[in-house]
Amino acid sequence: MMGGEIRKLRQSFQYAVRGAWLCMHTERNFRIHLTAACYVTLLAVLCRLSATKCAVLALCFGVMMGAELMNTAIECLCDWKASGYDRAVRDAKDIAAAGVFVCAVACAVIGLLFFIPELDTILDALQTHPTLIFVLIFSAPCALWFIFRFGRKR
Repeated sequence: MMGGEIRKLRQSFQYAVRGAWLCMHTERNFRIHLTAACYVTLLAVLCRLSATKCAVLALCFGVMMGAELMNTAIECLCDWKASGYDRAVRDAKDIAAAGVFVCAVACAVIGLLFFIPELDTILDALQTHPTLIFVLIFSAPCALWFIFRFGRKR
């Protein structure tokens, strides 16, 4: 009996990873959120944010990714069920997108509240460690490639 439960649990994780992988490969906005999370994480390390602030940022990342995954699932179902234009489908997709937008605005406000007071620290680090500028210059094209060229169209 225990083996069957473990197998079901493992399958649940496999399905979840597959869903995240599909979203990463097909949804540019999901890749934007992943990229932003990476840069914000590096900034948090650079600014030595408290554990509490890092936990809030981790929650923001989870909320943002979760909202984008739900939005993508709603879009997939709507596209599958709709044959031609359907006002209800359009409304559902617009409302789901609005949910992502609300999460993004809330996360951006939290980011601003955390990092604006750290501007001196950030500028000082860039002056003290010029390699950080090199990392930014090198990583920007990689990030742009990941956002706009990685994956495939749905």
